[in-house]
Amino acid sequence: MEKGFTIDGATKRTIIRITEYLLTPGEINLSWNDISNVLLQDGKTVIAFGSGTGKNRGVKACNSALSNYRTASRAANKPTRSLFHLIGPKNLLLKEVNDAREMIEKSVYPTSRVVFGVARDDKVSDEVRITILATGEDTYKKQLNHI
Repeated sequence: MEKGFTIDGATKRTIIRITEYLLTPGEINLSWNDISNVLLQDGKTVIAFGSGTGKNRGVKACNSALSNYRTASRAANKPTRSLFHLIGPKNLLLKEVNDAREMIEKSVYPTSRVVFGVARDDKVSDEVRITILATGEDTYKKQLNHI
């Protein structure tokens, strides 16, 4: 087993964000169990980031993250397990969170499990940030082939 390794910028950002999810108290908290249920699924795991500002910032952040997801996954397939975490300013509205949740639920298979967390950050003024973890595309294809 290797005793050490280097990581690139994307991996570093991912580790930082997952750590934030677990350590930052929010309105809806994610647990290690939530994260590991996505990461330990069969198939490719894709992590995508998005952000939005101004009017409809939650929708913009979600569109950005979903676009980045499609680019990173290099496929039109939908995941079977997804997790997203949304961080916004003090004036973050429940409608913004719900709009993002609905967009993500529409982008996955109808039987997919979607878990989400929400936190407010005093250091964020107008930006909404979303991170999506998704997996299980290969698992779903295998299930379809066995029917």
